[in-house]
Amino acid sequence: MNIDTFKMIIAIVQTGSISGAAQQLGYAQSNISARVHQLETDLRTTIFYRTNRGVILTDAGKEFYKRASSIVDMTEDTINQMKHPTKVEGHLRIGTLQSASATFLPPILTEYYRKFPKVRLAIETGNPSNNVQQVLDYEIDGAVVGENIDKKELISIPLVTEELCLISASPETPDLKTASFLVFTTGCIYRKTTEDWLHSQNINLHHPIEFNYLDAIMASVCAGLGISIVPKKIAQSYVDRNLLYMTELPEEFSTVQLDFIYRKDHFVNRPFEEFIKMLKEFADSQEPVLE
Repeated sequence: MNIDTFKMIIAIVQTGSISGAAQQLGYAQSNISARVHQLETDLRTTIFYRTNRGVILTDAGKEFYKRASSIVDMTEDTINQMKHPTKVEGHLRIGTLQSASATFLPPILTEYYRKFPKVRLAIETGNPSNNVQQVLDYEIDGAVVGENIDKKELISIPLVTEELCLISASPETPDLKTASFLVFTTGCIYRKTTEDWLHSQNINLHHPIEFNYLDAIMASVCAGLGISIVPKKIAQSYVDRNLLYMTELPEEFSTVQLDFIYRKDHFVNRPFEEFIKMLKEFADSQEPVLE
């Protein structure tokens, strides 16, 4: 067993299949399969469940993957530091809310990439709950989330308070009891805010129309499909162009706190260390939302 073995397992997990790992690493699929089988034999355990759609980590496999990721990250960071003590090189894998990727995060990433062009960036804008789980499973370095994550394994850095509003295609105040709400899938902070607001008025979220993409929600509201709660910064450009109308929310539902989370035991290499520094500088520069 060597560092290449660890990289092989990481590639299988990240691509979701042995064939995907073989393509990524430039090996024959049969070679990868044989090495996985030999590893499982040597360890006397099963690392992957094989399915028609690919592979899934067993409990033992999850533990192996966690340790393999740490070893590879630490090894690569040590080599980089020994060869280039003043350079920042390596990988940075970040999960984020779609709204953050369209508002405050791009300038941060642009400045980061300008300072550290040797770092290979990977940004994922999936379901927030999935991003949290990926952080817990060591699959990404950290994630921007919009909810209180009460887990002892995580460190949370407050970033920004995001203002929310209700948007519609009509200037008339929407009837919350009959209007169709356009929402993200369960696990999104904007959906939870919508549900909490309606619940405070004894209204159920009836027949919500679910979307995976913020752009699709905005376009569908413009077309008159329904109404939605979104960040003001996203809605403002549509309002300025007379495409949408904005309605203020009650104070207790008008803002959400966005944080950056990562594992306490996550190996903080130079790329991640510099990114955290930049996030903290951004957070310190933010002005509080006026009540």
